[in-house]
Amino acid sequence: MTPINKLVAFTLLLLWYAPLEIAHANDNQLLSQAELNELLKEYKLSGVSVAVIDDFNVVYSATAGEKVFGSGDSINQSTAFSTASISKPVTALLAAMLEEQGKLSLDDSVAKYLTRWTLQKEQFPNPEEITFRRLLSHTAGTTQSGFADFYKGDAVPTAIDSLNGVNVPRYDSPISLAFKPGESWSYSGGGYVIVQIALEDLTGKTLPELAEEMLFKPLNMVNTTMYQPDSPIFLQNVASVHHDDLSVIQSGYPICPQIAPSGMWSNALDMATLIIEMQRALNGDETKVISQAVARNTTQIETLDVVGGWGLGWMRLEAKGNLEWFSHGGSNTGTGGQIMGTMRDGRGIAIFGNGGNPARIPVIETVIATVMEKLDWKKSLPVVKQQVPLELLNDFEGKYLAGFGETIEISKQNNQLFYQGRLLLWSHIESGELVYLGDGEFGVEGYPNRLSLETVSGKKRLKVSRKGSDKVSYFESAPE
Repeated sequence: MTPINKLVAFTLLLLWYAPLEIAHANDNQLLSQAELNELLKEYKLSGVSVAVIDDFNVVYSATAGEKVFGSGDSINQSTAFSTASISKPVTALLAAMLEEQGKLSLDDSVAKYLTRWTLQKEQFPNPEEITFRRLLSHTAGTTQSGFADFYKGDAVPTAIDSLNGVNVPRYDSPISLAFKPGESWSYSGGGYVIVQIALEDLTGKTLPELAEEMLFKPLNMVNTTMYQPDSPIFLQNVASVHHDDLSVIQSGYPICPQIAPSGMWSNALDMATLIIEMQRALNGDETKVISQAVARNTTQIETLDVVGGWGLGWMRLEAKGNLEWFSHGGSNTGTGGQIMGTMRDGRGIAIFGNGGNPARIPVIETVIATVMEKLDWKKSLPVVKQQVPLELLNDFEGKYLAGFGETIEISKQNNQLFYQGRLLLWSHIESGELVYLGDGEFGVEGYPNRLSLETVSGKKRLKVSRKGSDKVSYFESAPE
């Protein structure tokens, strides 16, 4: 390499490693300040933080509103929000990185690494079945879905107290099993607390220490932490959580002893940094700390059961614009957000708001829809010129039970198939066309999976599959 080329390469490297807030300004005015302010006013949300990624770069970042509603203290690019369940993919990344370092195996039972707490036979008759992989993909069968927040002055339980069902609102007994590990899917924050204890016991470091050392500091995510508001090194520039009426909830700063499932604080620009690091890794480009193997391992689909797609920490059920996304949402009382990145081509959105669900969710949905429309982020389902066999159309008609217990009805109209119901656990009841993709498979706009028909012992069922994955699930025929 010539001296000039070396200088150019060094300069580019410095630019790439610079903080995103400095390296990338608002190249596209996707949403004006006035538009953001109007959204906050319309839905009664105190504040918002947004970052948009296109072609592996932040092309838009903005904030609006106040840390405390009515205070005049404005949210800025450094203001952190309680991110709630967006903590989960970060925890999964730490576990996968430790596996890459040879310190654990994701397919090991966590019992092998636990010293301060054990899987009791009464609750876990076969401890060897409770693996990191199952806990991180919500397929271990563990209970304790989510947790109540605590505030300064409360009797805050430890993470181990939480697992034992001691001093934890919502649960009065130890974490246990709802089904045999590996046989279904059920969202379990408690499963992530088990992972938290195992990682801490293995490394001798707290989860906040691990996150700082392995992810946040190397990626220069200076406004992100897993330390809690009762820690002397907690962040100073943070957004308070709010009731639906825009009053602040107690001190405004929730304390989450269940750090792995819900204890992280961050903002849109820092989460954009993480998304880009993941996307560069998936693309095989040079990265700082996340390898291609770790990125692929955590986004690989572990199950399609019940929810329609889940990896290790990352949701794989999103299909906005018919694109493949890794994503996660977060919702603690009075705060939360959404982060999402495409598996290819480096597109993404991170957005946080400090307000209740009725205010925050429509603002998030509006911003995402606006960004996708203005940047034309949409891919059409493949057009198949092959005519759909009439027999296949007739066979598909009927009612089917989704994995979450609701009925989907498929009917034929003018040699086309239409559905009514919910194809995904968290979607609305809706109707739409089944688009023929060839080889007996159908797709749906904005739905990540493919549907085909199987007959077992004379009874038909819908097979749910995903291109590029060997995982399958089934919607059984509904009883007449």
